Amino acid sequence: RLLAQREQLLRGYRNAYMRPGDHAADLRRVLIMPHRQAAPEQERALEAVDERDLASFAQALVPKLRAEVLLTGNATAAEAEALVRGLPEQLRGEPDALPRHPPLPVAVVPSGKATVLVEDSADTGSRVAAVELYWQLGPAGNEDFKQRVVLDLLEAIITEPLFDTLRTKQQLGYVASCGVRITQQVLGFSIWLLSSKVGPAEICRRVEAFLPEFRQRLVDLPEEDFAQHVCSLAAQKLEPDRTLLSVQDGAWGELQERRCVFDRYLREAVALASVVREDLLRVLDRHLLATAAERRLLVVAVVGGQAKTKKAAELEAFTKDYPGCWQVSSQAEFLAGTTLHESLA
Repeated sequence: RLLAQREQLLRGYRNAYMRPGDHAADLRRVLIMPHRQAAPEQERALEAVDERDLASFAQALVPKLRAEVLLTGNATAAEAEALVRGLPEQLRGEPDALPRHPPLPVAVVPSGKATVLVEDSADTGSRVAAVELYWQLGPAGNEDFKQRVVLDLLEAIITEPLFDTLRTKQQLGYVASCGVRITQQVLGFSIWLLSSKVGPAEICRRVEAFLPEFRQRLVDLPEEDFAQHVCSLAAQKLEPDRTLLSVQDGAWGELQERRCVFDRYLREAVALASVVREDLLRVLDRHLLATAAERRLLVVAVVGGQAKTKKAAELEAFTKDYPGCWQVSSQAEFLAGTTLHESLA
């Protein structure tokens, strides 16, 4: 059974980067999260481990374990307390002791010049190139719900024109999307595309050209349409949980990161009432546009083995398009050249 589980894990690590889009997304996470390892590194580490290593690790780990219990559903507080009392003594710890939590810092993406990482895809037969542009905005205040909802609203408004412009009209590729990124309470925003027609550098050119066009579209957006976007997003946040699992997941996420704001969506819906168009324009002008004074841009690209471009050509193109950009080749190189946000989890 142990060997079967080990082989299953190894197979998962080997296949983790077979899709260029998944590969690029994970590389972005690996770069900015010092505690995270890339799939090939995990594979190499597991190949060097046998059952004796596992047994030795378990013997050292078990005495250090402490249990945090989240009981959701049809149970009283008294029943929950009885369940905890039934745990082995060694898992309970001191009643008043703060739960121990490992520090989870996030790397600071340098400001000014872009940071670029380009890798070859693990799939030598893929014709696809994938790219993610990630703008890091900075730490989120635990009680500043407006920060998050401004980004959520930006995502809601930009998604359709982004797809219409880059996917439908320009036909760059079959995936053109965007989203808010929250990495251990550090806020960010990403646009990602997959294309078999053009390379990552050309994709970035199109995105950079799209952003000022979108800004003008946002300026021209009728007030009633803007208000409709706000109301629609607020309604989504006020949707009740449909399953016990979703209730559990939301509560556990709060406990994991030591925030414990269990009515977060309600507070965010309330915060939306104070959001105005200028808040979104401020994000574009300060952080996303090429002229943004506080721009911190990380570009991660993966080139398929049969794509129309090659890694070397893309690196050269990025050098021309982003003069003075910092081209990195590994997590270690990136972390050695930057600093870390204080762990907020």
